[in-house]
Amino acid sequence: MDWDSLIRDELAPMVAYAPGLRASEVRERCGCDVIHKLSSNENPMGPVPAAVEAMTALLPRLNLYPDGSARALKGALAGHLDVPVDNVVVGNGSNELLRLIAQAVLRPGDECVFAWPSFVVYPMVTQLMVATAIKVPLTSGQVHDLDAMLAAITDRTRLVFLCNPNNPTGTIYSAAQFGAFMEAVPDHVLVVVDEAYFEYVTSPEYPNALEWFDGVRPLCVLRTFSKIYSLAGLRVGYGALPSPMVSALDKIREPFNVSSMSQVAAYYSLKDAEEVSRRRMLNAEQRDVLCDALGRMGVKWFPSQANFVYVLTETPVELFNQLLAQGVIVRDFGTAPALRIGIGTAEDTIATIAAFESALATLRSTSAR
Repeated sequence: MDWDSLIRDELAPMVAYAPGLRASEVRERCGCDVIHKLSSNENPMGPVPAAVEAMTALLPRLNLYPDGSARALKGALAGHLDVPVDNVVVGNGSNELLRLIAQAVLRPGDECVFAWPSFVVYPMVTQLMVATAIKVPLTSGQVHDLDAMLAAITDRTRLVFLCNPNNPTGTIYSAAQFGAFMEAVPDHVLVVVDEAYFEYVTSPEYPNALEWFDGVRPLCVLRTFSKIYSLAGLRVGYGALPSPMVSALDKIREPFNVSSMSQVAAYYSLKDAEEVSRRRMLNAEQRDVLCDALGRMGVKWFPSQANFVYVLTETPVELFNQLLAQGVIVRDFGTAPALRIGIGTAEDTIATIAAFESALATLRSTSAR
């Protein structure tokens, strides 16, 4: 079989998404009994109690297909987001919604503008649609350069992805900056704001993109239940989209794309606003403790509004391996001079700080020889 002639040529340069190391893999490699997995931005807490109870009650009925329209969940989300239910979409994680939007909008030769480094799915879906990725570097503070992104827009631009807070840096652009951007962006460009880490934000400067959503202008706002709601294993993303985009996505999404378990867990998670506030506070506390310690060690970090911290290092591979040897899994980016450290429990923070102290001492001792 000539597989090269069968499979689309556009897939050849694409690289499959590489998930972080599993705890079991690291345990075998380093011999540590306790592993601190901080590489995937997962919430260390489980789903909220009401979601667990609802999922348990649903188990005997999993022989039935889910509601293909997710009516109950969409209704709850419409109230939660304060938008008409006809503007609500749900998907198999916000990843699926990003792909579906690209599939609905991008044609071969179109341009898609996004900041870089940012979420790896943006270039993936752009390349899949045979469109051209326009990567705009972040500022020296690792923040979206919205002015430069505006300047990068041409007549061929159809889509702009904005990640706020940005993954992997955790940084945000301000409400004033976003407002100016939305006033200036051309009408032929669809703006997609990815707010996967929205619930972790504590800064008053943060722009809630829904405040600019009116169902008319070309703006989509996406969020997820994977992060603060701890439903990463169920894959539930959602968003507010103009009605024509909702209709377009309904035409190309898979039937029953959000499972019954996912729908019921998400529905009951929305009801626990008090728990979301508590998790936001706990995350901010551990984030501050970690950043203060990194600063004392001389590690360059950037102010984060998410559940992870982005650090610069001239020895990313060596530092990653030193941390791994102590049972602390962070996210590496190959030879790029940075690592991303997830925020976990207080025990995770203590272990991470100790691992960094040991790793830096070893690396500095080695370089001094």
